[in-house]
Amino acid sequence: MSRGLWGWALALITIGTPLHAQFLRAGAVTTGFEAQQFRFGPVFGVRSLRQWAIPMAAVVPVGRVSIDIGSYYAETTLERPDGSSLTVKGFTDTQVRGAYVLGNDAVVLTLLANLPTGAASLTAPEYAVLAAASSSFLSFPVNAYGSGASLTGGVAGALPAGAWNLGMAGSLRFSDDFTPFRDVDGGFRYRAGIEARARLGADRLIGSSRFSVGLTFSTFSDDEFSSGAGATGVYRPGNRLIGEMSWAGAIGPVSVVGYLWDFLRLPGDSAGSAARNRENVFAAGTMAHVPVRRTISWTPSAEFRWSKPEEGNGFLFEFTSAFRFKATPRLSIVPALSFNLGRLKEPDPGAGHQIRGIGASVFLRESF
Repeated sequence: MSRGLWGWALALITIGTPLHAQFLRAGAVTTGFEAQQFRFGPVFGVRSLRQWAIPMAAVVPVGRVSIDIGSYYAETTLERPDGSSLTVKGFTDTQVRGAYVLGNDAVVLTLLANLPTGAASLTAPEYAVLAAASSSFLSFPVNAYGSGASLTGGVAGALPAGAWNLGMAGSLRFSDDFTPFRDVDGGFRYRAGIEARARLGADRLIGSSRFSVGLTFSTFSDDEFSSGAGATGVYRPGNRLIGEMSWAGAIGPVSVVGYLWDFLRLPGDSAGSAARNRENVFAAGTMAHVPVRRTISWTPSAEFRWSKPEEGNGFLFEFTSAFRFKATPRLSIVPALSFNLGRLKEPDPGAGHQIRGIGASVFLRESF
């Protein structure tokens, strides 16, 4: 799941939070620095994969309209077992979203434009580096540098139903064609099909805590591609389903959150042949918000991820420690450090490969 387009798409709405507060929040500018590295076992085809990224984002409210804009500058390096390496760096696509609240905060209309400021026309080896970092299992800061121009429109609504708050959202994405890479045969042009997404969510109070569930379904029309040699084809992406569940409460002054999510991608096919890219990623985690001082808080978290692609499987534990410093009434600084430990298993010959990871980040947010 891409942290770019997926993160900005309408379908991931927060149920139980007033929509006016969610979309028409105070203005803010955010930047910082993120870095992540994974090292693999000695007989794996990749020795290490690392990335650093600088996020740039702003939120500007104008009356009942909220405008978001965001992009990254990132550098990703793949190191091979023989010690050779290849680095790809540059800006990602830029996402611009506008949200408009109708009536008494019950319905929100959104329009998202993905501007193709990111990577395109890469060499085939460079494209392979970015493909390696696109894994939803490893979760790099940036898992997609560029996907071409697209436009996503959607609508979301929420309403009370007894003790529950119910929410629904839907969106359509239309994409233009783009050239992700070029090889000896020329440019490889790709046009993604129309994506339709629907989300249902619900939450309620249980005592002093809050319980939430959500389900997102995505379906796609046929993608079209062509190569410089004149070959053309059609790819039919598999449908995708995301289920989520969370609980949020307090133990004394400490706020605690526990969550589960499961991402299922059904296999696609090209010219009637299965693409063998079925994937299931499951995650369970918890985090706490611990006040330290009036202007300082500590957020430790732990997450377990399990991946079952078409062949093989893998698991990964991630432990993160983050602090939030309120430097001024408007400026927040959030440094964090994370550690990862896991294993990948290949189906043949059944070999396992250790995964060790370390990450660091610092974010600065200035509100206005």
